[in-house]
Amino acid sequence: MPTVLVLFQSDTELTEQLALAVAVGAVEAEAGIRLRRLASPDAAEIAHRGYGQLQEADLLWADTIAIGLERHTPRPGELDPLLQQLSQLGPAKLTGKRAWTFNPAGLAASPSPSQTLIEAALEFAGITLLPTTPLAAANTTDLTTQMNLAGHLSATTLP
Repeated sequence: MPTVLVLFQSDTELTEQLALAVAVGAVEAEAGIRLRRLASPDAAEIAHRGYGQLQEADLLWADTIAIGLERHTPRPGELDPLLQQLSQLGPAKLTGKRAWTFNPAGLAASPSPSQTLIEAALEFAGITLLPTTPLAAANTTDLTTQMNLAGHLSATTLP
């Protein structure tokens, strides 16, 4: 069974909604999923407790990692837990995994500085970045539908 880890940074409903659409698409493709929220140090956790915090075991478990980054540029420290775990695990444990990022505009938008930072860290850790062009190929302007299809493709047809 393929496994998909969906990480998302969200203080608004849109990015969370897109992350959930990715997860639903992966489940529809019969993948195992884990949802984790990347919270800024000052973010309220009450509404998001069910997602849990990113653990090393999550990164080791996943075949594919989808990361939704809400802010154009990250707040100080908010991406540090992910960056530190990627650095600590490195290519010895993460090679062969694949990942892609998205932002509130979905997949068609050009990468934000936050995405560029995370994508560089993913590659440095030995993770293969998936091109988002096939993921964004859905013939729809509805972001939720597009992200659902991307989740499905992440669990099935992509190399």
